[in-house]
Amino acid sequence: MTEGTIASESAAIDALERLKRWGGETLVRDMSEMFAREMPQRLADARAALSVGEVATAGNATHSMKSSAGQFGAVALEKLCADAEQLAEEANTGSLMSVLDEIARELDAFLQWLAASTRAKA
Repeated sequence: MTEGTIASESAAIDALERLKRWGGETLVRDMSEMFAREMPQRLADARAALSVGEVATAGNATHSMKSSAGQFGAVALEKLCADAEQLAEEANTGSLMSVLDEIARELDAFLQWLAASTRAKA
């Protein structure tokens, strides 16, 4: 994870432990795979929507991403998604594109951490 997320690593670990308590390693694996599959697609959807001027659709995508990031304890990613959602509500497209780029970097870092963390537990 990036420097901004290292402090929140304990939140992500707690989230994985919570999933494990609820449904064992199978739930952790299934939810992690779904997160890794759907989050990049939601980001792509937000970018595509923004590129054709559908700012509200981009905002909806970042709202969904915010919720998913929160469920995984990805605090920095959740904050960036909340920022993007707010920028979409304000129709601040220039800043929104910049934040989507930050989300992409943070998402990549979190997905790498998540893959390593779930492999280590397997």
